[in-house]
Amino acid sequence: MKKVIKITSWTLLIIVLSVFGFGIYKYQTDAMIRAMIQEDESKLYYYPSKEMASLESFNYSEYKLQVEDSITIYTYHFKPSIKHRGNVFYIHGAGGNATVSAGLIKPLVDNGFSVYAVDWRGYGKSKGKPNYKGVLKDTEVAFEDFISKTQNDTLKTIVYGMSLGGQLAIKITKDNQDRVDALVLDSSFESAQKIAIDYAPFEFIKNKHRNHPEKFNQDYVGVRDIKHIHNMPKLIIHSRHDQGVPISHGRNLFEKAKEPKVFWETDSPHIMTLRDYPKEAITRITELIQ
Repeated sequence: MKKVIKITSWTLLIIVLSVFGFGIYKYQTDAMIRAMIQEDESKLYYYPSKEMASLESFNYSEYKLQVEDSITIYTYHFKPSIKHRGNVFYIHGAGGNATVSAGLIKPLVDNGFSVYAVDWRGYGKSKGKPNYKGVLKDTEVAFEDFISKTQNDTLKTIVYGMSLGGQLAIKITKDNQDRVDALVLDSSFESAQKIAIDYAPFEFIKNKHRNHPEKFNQDYVGVRDIKHIHNMPKLIIHSRHDQGVPISHGRNLFEKAKEPKVFWETDSPHIMTLRDYPKEAITRITELIQ
């Protein structure tokens, strides 16, 4: 009997040490798990690229904006060659930069929309390192510049947010309801906390995120803030096959949004609506502002 107990004890000890060792190994070698445990938002949510894609097929202007003493950001204003339908303030997602989104912007421009896109700090040519409060400030500064460049025309203003940029789109729209005519969300987060829970690989990390909402971006929370946007057309797009942001995020945003609102469920990959459904997307966006 003693021998059995001894063997069992040693077996359990080996299992515990193996699990503990594996945990340490993953912590040391997996940057994402380390970021989750340390709650390092700069690595959890932002994946900027400094590689610039060609914009030679566009008629566009590039602007350099001062946000803080040490932070300058770049924005791009793409202009259509046909009769203008509206002005789009475009907020890209967590990866790449504004020029990488050129293929998604092109259907809008080709169909008469002028598109103003912002690169947050750390993205493209923009200086600095992205963080929660910083990308909000960058977006606010860029939006004011966008308004200053479009306020003298009679065209409607559309805020278009992609993925992580959707939360910023909701915040900007909520704070500027007298200057925005429609909101479009494509594959958007409902909240940074929910994304952290969805992606946490271990239950103890999920529980940590569930139990501490105060650690997650309380200045703007999409699913909370969208309730305060009144009397504005909203198009919420999400794919049932989205591998980046589960469709539950889009459905929850739609549920909390006030009328008028439309939910468009697609079959495209994450944020690829404008690539895969350009004609229908243009039709639906145009209907928002008519």
